[in-house]
Amino acid sequence: MLQINQVSITFGGLKALENVSFKVPDNSITALIGPNGAGKTTLFNIITGFLKNNTGQIEFENDDITNLPPYKIFEKGIARTFQNLNVIKELSLPENLLLGIIGKDKPSALKSMLRLNSSYWNSVTERINECMVLTGIQEWQNKKVNEMPYGILKNLEMARAILSYPKLLLLDEPAAGLNNNEKEILIELVTKLKNRGITIFMVEHDMNFVSTLADNVVCLNYGRVIAKGTYQEIRNNSEVIKAYLGDTDA
Repeated sequence: MLQINQVSITFGGLKALENVSFKVPDNSITALIGPNGAGKTTLFNIITGFLKNNTGQIEFENDDITNLPPYKIFEKGIARTFQNLNVIKELSLPENLLLGIIGKDKPSALKSMLRLNSSYWNSVTERINECMVLTGIQEWQNKKVNEMPYGILKNLEMARAILSYPKLLLLDEPAAGLNNNEKEILIELVTKLKNRGITIFMVEHDMNFVSTLADNVVCLNYGRVIAKGTYQEIRNNSEVIKAYLGDTDA
């Protein structure tokens, strides 16, 4: 589904990514791991159009999407969450969710003012309700975002990302800051999304979370791919052990 081909980017004299290449297969869960500063979120930002790579190519469903603007990436069926929560605290939960769909559907403002597209807005309401139930946040729908606990906010971000029915969902550290119970709920949710045909590509540091979910794992270190394969193959890889543990004799 997603093909990363020899992607590189430099910030000043620093090579943040160097000739990164791998595939994210269709209907799979692929995890991108690596130490802090390895280039994981940088790669996510390139894929979703927030950064432009210097060299290389990114293909999605055999289409070249290299350096397209974010809204074009979104229109093609790629959605994402962010490492730092990107929600508007002054809005209610459903109002925040609306932001995950109007940028893709682009409803007519004139028709909306004249109430000529009520069927569209009824369908949007149904989709919002469906995503709230799926992510377990429906009980908070009448609250402002600044009244919600962190775990609900993480699920809100997830709900907004899936509201547009993406083909590929990028999750940037989805388990960060969650307690064990919240992680179990998240594992169930991600599994449900995969079963609904959504391909998952996630950056994650929690190896228990990765081992439970990931079909494939790619490890970055200093902007280079040092290993890729199953979780079992990755955890036994000497280069990965060096990157995480600093064991020069591994």
